[in-house]
Amino acid sequence: MHSRHLHDPLALAVVSSHRTSEGTVSYLRCDCGVWEVRTSRMVATVPPRRCGVSTPQRSLDR
Repeated sequence: MHSRHLHDPLALAVVSSHRTSEGTVSYLRCDCGVWEVRTSRMVATVPPRRCGVSTPQRSLDR
């Protein structure tokens, strides 16, 4: 399943949930490792980071 698709609700575990002035924000984690952030207006997904993979960094020396 691609990280942009909604995940099976039974595979999601609520990690954190709190109320804000705009409603409740919930942070959920799927069994596949993808995070979902849910509000009353939107659902956003964040793919898992791969450990041990270096990311290129720009040099500050010019």
